[in-house]
Amino acid sequence: MGLVRVPLLWAPPHWVPLHWVPLIWALILCVAGACHTTESNSPLVLPSSSAYLPRLLDVMEAGLDRPDPSANLVGRVVGDSLFDGSYDWHSCIFAHWALLAQSRRDGDRARAERILARLTAEALAGERERLRGTASLEGRLTFSYGQCWLLQLLAELERHREVAPSTRAFREETERQLLRFLESAPFPELEGDRRLEGRGVIGYYSSWAFTWYQVMAAGPVTEGARDRLLELRAERLNPWRTELTTAVSPQSFEFLWVPTLGYLVDSVDPFDPPLATYALDRRDVLPEEVSMRTTHLLGVHASRLWPLALRAAGDVSAAGELDRELAAFLSRAELWDGDFAVVSHWMPQFVWLNYWLAGATAH
Repeated sequence: MGLVRVPLLWAPPHWVPLHWVPLIWALILCVAGACHTTESNSPLVLPSSSAYLPRLLDVMEAGLDRPDPSANLVGRVVGDSLFDGSYDWHSCIFAHWALLAQSRRDGDRARAERILARLTAEALAGERERLRGTASLEGRLTFSYGQCWLLQLLAELERHREVAPSTRAFREETERQLLRFLESAPFPELEGDRRLEGRGVIGYYSSWAFTWYQVMAAGPVTEGARDRLLELRAERLNPWRTELTTAVSPQSFEFLWVPTLGYLVDSVDPFDPPLATYALDRRDVLPEEVSMRTTHLLGVHASRLWPLALRAAGDVSAAGELDRELAAFLSRAELWDGDFAVVSHWMPQFVWLNYWLAGATAH
């Protein structure tokens, strides 16, 4: 809706009683102000799919208190973890961040307080101590991936309350660890005869591009981190922008849509020359039967919508397309609200990220 423009001087028609004029002016100014607010401040509501958002959040929150069954490798290595629900460490942290971030957008103080109560300075300090010195975790494929969500969570905490010095130190330490990963890990991830059907970029835990995006999106806080990230991007990612944005047939172990990686990177630091406008690839990537072996392809399906969600924030047609795609997927509850170990410990987070990137709410 555009701004309502009114003339600076206005004379009422002869049939309008003079004592009505102030009321008419008040009404005009009220409408103009309301229209301006709608255009500049009102968050996006996706009419067909936003009805599912409260349930997505509820499933995530319920999962936080489900430590069994568990594949939490962090807990097995370092003992009891603050993030021992949601089947695994990274999914549990992702859920905490999603719930806290969405509660801020929706103004849901009750949910925010419940999540904040879990994340006391003492609890976070305990998690930090458990993780420190556990060299055996550094080589774990999922560890850096989980640290990406941890960094997002620690950054989000600072938007809700004044954090303790130990919590800020935890954030800085996590950021430095992820920077070390980016300095030492190869990109593209697969080279030589290890390339997968001719490509080296993969949508998996060890995704270099996804890690770079997460650190940049969280907002670098350590000295020189932002400058170094931009240098690494120029050295590593820029030469591979075509492969980062080219659609591929996903493998069953992948859970990130490869073209999404390039568009996420572009969203925090645009490529030059600009990327082509993202168009949703219409190939069907959903598995015929959802099992532990094929469940990652559900993530491919959800994450291929993320660049569309980025467009939806300022594009009515993209918002409509995103809304239809999300509604079609969410109407099949077995794909995100079914078996806990297979889908519901992580798929609500992956689907939710579309709402977050689009700036959408349930209201």
